[in-house]
Amino acid sequence: MALAKFGFRSCVAWFSDLVQRRASIDTDADDSTLVDYDAVCHIKRLPDPVLDKIFTHSKCDVQYAPVERVVSQVASRWRTVSLGNPELWATIDVRGHAEKQRALLQWYLNNSAGCPLDVRLALSQESWSAGVLEDILNEAPRLRSLSIRADFEGAEAAVRALCKSVCAPHLEHLTFIFLEQPPPILDLVLEADFSPVVFTGGVPQLSVVRLQHVERVLFPPLTGVTTLHLEEYTCPPMAYNCFCALLRALPVLANLSVYGNAVEAWPASPALRLPCLRSLRVSSNEEAGRMLLAFDTPALTSLFLKNVRDIALVALWNGVSHAQQLHFPALQTLSLDGPCGAQTLSAIYREFPGITELRLVNCDADLALDLLRHASDLPRSIMVHRIRDTAVLDELLGRGIALQVHCDVSGVRDGVTRWERLAPWPAELARPDADDLFMQLGTYRA
Repeated sequence: MALAKFGFRSCVAWFSDLVQRRASIDTDADDSTLVDYDAVCHIKRLPDPVLDKIFTHSKCDVQYAPVERVVSQVASRWRTVSLGNPELWATIDVRGHAEKQRALLQWYLNNSAGCPLDVRLALSQESWSAGVLEDILNEAPRLRSLSIRADFEGAEAAVRALCKSVCAPHLEHLTFIFLEQPPPILDLVLEADFSPVVFTGGVPQLSVVRLQHVERVLFPPLTGVTTLHLEEYTCPPMAYNCFCALLRALPVLANLSVYGNAVEAWPASPALRLPCLRSLRVSSNEEAGRMLLAFDTPALTSLFLKNVRDIALVALWNGVSHAQQLHFPALQTLSLDGPCGAQTLSAIYREFPGITELRLVNCDADLALDLLRHASDLPRSIMVHRIRDTAVLDELLGRGIALQVHCDVSGVRDGVTRWERLAPWPAELARPDADDLFMQLGTYRA
């Protein structure tokens, strides 16, 4: 039996590749194109329950092709199996012209039965239809996650009007992304009232909120939110006092992700005490050094720095060299995404000597690891995405370091754990976040 011979993961990987190749040929085939491939399919002998599990696992592995739509057009038996699994149809990605959006959405809603829904909706000026969003909001009692992406002026007001009084009792994850904003009228966002203006009917399970390019206030109830994504590189930044007011509206915030210059200026001392914050991510921020100095986070265990240029950290290292100090006493995991210079790496190692796990992503790890070779206190675990000279890995293994190396790196000896994709953030998130800019991996270069 193929499953016994190759193993379940191998079957899933093989099947995912098959789906991708099939989708590249024709992702929009209708029922008339169905061809019975059972006679030649390598997994035709698998019982329906096993085939169903392969479909389900492949849905997580395949990044671009909608597995459920592709497999339902391959063979009559595959179609029967896929339609018999409501969970396969509970993740909905709606885009394209309004008429097609609405018809496809209804197909998914019908076949997902009563399963919790994870919905991503893309709105554009050419295909904007309030009916599509209304159809989704009519299923608010089933919504588990909702991501709305729009690229035209006026979308924010339209979304606010439709979502204003909605009650979504099981909604856990909410994303608003507005890609095309009009030229800003103000140089700074001073509004500090974060009372809910959408989903005011209640979202008792809401824990994750993402706002990207949201110039005006567009917040749901925030009292139960534990994870906040602020992503900004076109609209005016918040004033610092406005940012503080936002954090006061988030009493249980444990995970904060700031992409771009979301805040206008940071104080020169650790004035921002966040006793519950456990994980902080910073990316493409010109004031990253001052930002880190401003935080007083006694419970912070994880810090992620992405695409932070050396010059952005000058204030941090200069501040530390004087009277200021970093207030991250519990830090254990440090992630560096993108290249860093030797001076910055040396300063990072000096200021975070107690870290137990180091992750090096989207950069050649040679320089970072070479600087570590002479350190007496090494992290217990190091994760590497790219490396040119693998000899240093052997040396680290000999010193008892647990190594995790990307699966595309060759010439690595036994004893090294392989990885393919970054784990969801935060760790308790059960499903990968398709909108997370920090999860993007560049193409590996040997």
